[in-house]
Amino acid sequence: MVRVNGGLNFNSIFYNANGIASRRDLFTWYFNGNVTVSILDVSLPFNYSYSNNQGKFTQPFNMTNCTPTYKWIKAYAGYNSMTFSNYTLAGHIFLGGGLELTPKKWKIAAMYGRLKKAVPYDVINESDVNMSYKRMGYGAKVGYENDHFGVNLIYFTAKDDIHSIPFIPAVTQITPQQNTAISLNGKVKIAKGWALEGEYALSGLNKNLLASEEALTGDKNKLPFLFSARGNTQFYNAYKGSLGYTHKLFNVGLNYEHVDPDYKTLGAYFFNNDLENYTVSTGWHLLNNKMNIATNTGLQKNNLDKSKLSSTKRWVGSVNVTYSPGTKWNLSGAYSNFSTYTKVRPVSDPYYIKTAADTLNFYQITQNANASVNYSFGKHKAKQGIMLAANYQTTGDKTGNVANVPSNLINGNVAYSLAWTPTKTTGSLSFNVNQSHIQHITNLYYGPNLSISQNMAKNKVRLTLGSGYNQVINNGIANSKVINSRFSMAFNPKLKNEKLGKPTISMNCIYINKLATSQQVTPFNELTATLNLGYTF
Repeated sequence: MVRVNGGLNFNSIFYNANGIASRRDLFTWYFNGNVTVSILDVSLPFNYSYSNNQGKFTQPFNMTNCTPTYKWIKAYAGYNSMTFSNYTLAGHIFLGGGLELTPKKWKIAAMYGRLKKAVPYDVINESDVNMSYKRMGYGAKVGYENDHFGVNLIYFTAKDDIHSIPFIPAVTQITPQQNTAISLNGKVKIAKGWALEGEYALSGLNKNLLASEEALTGDKNKLPFLFSARGNTQFYNAYKGSLGYTHKLFNVGLNYEHVDPDYKTLGAYFFNNDLENYTVSTGWHLLNNKMNIATNTGLQKNNLDKSKLSSTKRWVGSVNVTYSPGTKWNLSGAYSNFSTYTKVRPVSDPYYIKTAADTLNFYQITQNANASVNYSFGKHKAKQGIMLAANYQTTGDKTGNVANVPSNLINGNVAYSLAWTPTKTTGSLSFNVNQSHIQHITNLYYGPNLSISQNMAKNKVRLTLGSGYNQVINNGIANSKVINSRFSMAFNPKLKNEKLGKPTISMNCIYINKLATSQQVTPFNELTATLNLGYTF
């Protein structure tokens, strides 16, 4: 009736550097674990972490959460995150409780908790960088979905507590806010192979609750009965739709998305707004699915309300091809073309004489192409493989009629791998080349790498040793030579009674030695060693 399982992990990192300033703490450790208690069909998982790195954690006992489940019932307690949609509640961490119900074809979710904790004004340093109001929020999602139809209705609201901070400086950009967002999304199969999807969201945001303005009434409040709008409240729209057709040999999709300028909700950390996207995607399955081709192209533009001094149009195009004629060969290639066109329009001023510079046109293009070939061969005792890969990227821009120097990047890699079954030994030998040309500066980075792994003690111990030599040439002059050595050991002992759990021990060491190639280059060496102790039960 009762089962308990989980895991414990302890990690410690040792660091030492000679010739340069330390780039991290000399000693760091952290501990984390999880415990899951199952009572019949009810699951109660807990997570926790602890670290000595006080600079990265606001409190030693950092976070804990519990997400018990029972059949189609899932609950949230502690620090958790939930997602209703991309335009409402989207992955924001909250401290509180939540519930998800998925009985048959229904999908119901709800949450309530603290989205942000109150952080007072730093009087000693006279800083409001970390100042924040206590923010509480709650929301719900109700949906129904079957094989041919689906619909979801979403409601989310959040509000800052204006009394949660004892002192508010006279000059600050941190203000208490209030937000309510609703969304309706759905999908439907309109015919054989045809599917239609869409979503519409409306967000009302008050950016300053301290402003003494009267509430909006009548048609000005787009969320009556749901949101107490004021004179400084703004309403934003976001909507998207797609029409797709699927066939056994190909599929095609038409997509559209519109997000108002400054669109945001308090249920997400970041929003891409002020954009309009038109995209077309296709997929082809040829030669009995041995060859797959995917294409995607579209246009994105901003400055939808014409309030900015510049407008940008961006064209995106990409194609991906994979071909597997047999079990030994695997070939792939891809090409993408990202273009951006910006047109600056001047501010209207009757006393200013417009010049040619006031209508500045800026065009930028980024092209990327890559290809790879993998070939596997050899018998059972000696399995071998050869891999070839190459990548090319170029970025250029044009201002008016003047084209700037483009930036190019070329990367190539060839590798050979061998797995010798009788001794359980594996090894690989590779050679890498990277060349970049940016603003009349050419950097060439190349070198070989060797790695060998050995299993021992009935596969309980695995040792890996590797080394690489890389040289950097800057505009034809040797700039640096670096030797990178690596060693790792993993030990997985087995207890006599496997029900007691499974311990693991691993250690990794990386030693970097930069050699002096001239008097201007300072040599240094750096060692980073990591020890991990784990236990699962």
